[in-house]
Amino acid sequence: MSTEVDPREWLVAHRGWPDRYPENSLEGMRAVLDAGARYVEFDVQITADKRAVAIHDNDLTRLTGRGENVTSTTLAQLEGIPVTTRPGERAQIPTLEAMLALIGQYPGVTAFVELKRQSIRHHGRRFAVELVMQHLRQPPCPVVFLSFKWRAVRLARQMGAPATGWAFRSWTPLTRWLARRLQPDYLFIRADRVPARSRPFWPGQWQWVIYRVDDLDAARSLRARGADLVEVDDLPGLLTDADSRHGS
Repeated sequence: MSTEVDPREWLVAHRGWPDRYPENSLEGMRAVLDAGARYVEFDVQITADKRAVAIHDNDLTRLTGRGENVTSTTLAQLEGIPVTTRPGERAQIPTLEAMLALIGQYPGVTAFVELKRQSIRHHGRRFAVELVMQHLRQPPCPVVFLSFKWRAVRLARQMGAPATGWAFRSWTPLTRWLARRLQPDYLFIRADRVPARSRPFWPGQWQWVIYRVDDLDAARSLRARGADLVEVDDLPGLLTDADSRHGS
C-alpha cells in the first residue's frame, strides 16, 4: 500500500488557476477549490480610494491592455475594466473581501494573502498593512499574511496576524538571519533559487513553500528534499496526473 501523502495536502494553487482562467479571478479560484485545493495563494493591491483588491500587477497593461495603475485608480473604475490573460476569457478584478468570502465557502482551505510592494510604497507600510489586516483578523477561512517586505511581515504580526509568511529572493546568510529574527510561519522561495544540495532547507518553526514549479515530479522531488508545500499554476492538472498514476 502506498504511504505517499495526497498532493491535495501539500500543493498550493498559485493565483487560482492561471493556466485556464484570468489570474486572481473568482472564476479561477472557484475552479481550483472545486478541484480539491487545500491551499490557495493570491495577490493584493490597494486602489486610489483605499480598497484592497485581488490582483498581482499594479500596472494594468499586462492584464487589461490599459496603462493605468491600480494605486491611482478607484474601485469603481476597476470594476469597469475586464481582466483577460487568455483569448476569449474575461473576468472582473475582485475585492479582497469577495475573494475571502468565496474561499470561506470551502471548509479546511488556507489562503495565503500577499500584499504587494507597490501598494506598500504608494500608500505607506502602516496604512497598507492595517487595511489588509482589517480583513484578516476575523476571516471566513484560515489566512496567512504574506509579503516580500520583511518589515510588513513584522508589522502584520504586531497587528495580530493569525499567521505570517515571508517571501525572499536571495538565498544568503542575511536572509537566514532575517528569517530567524522574523520567525514567520512560512518561508517562500522560488524553485530555481533553492541550492542544489540534497537537504538545503533551514530548520525552524516555519514551513517551506516553494513556488514556480510546473510538474508533479519536480514538486515531489522538492518535497523529498524537505519542502513542506509546493505552489503551482495548474493544480487541477497535477491532481489529475497524481490520481491517474495512483490508479494505474
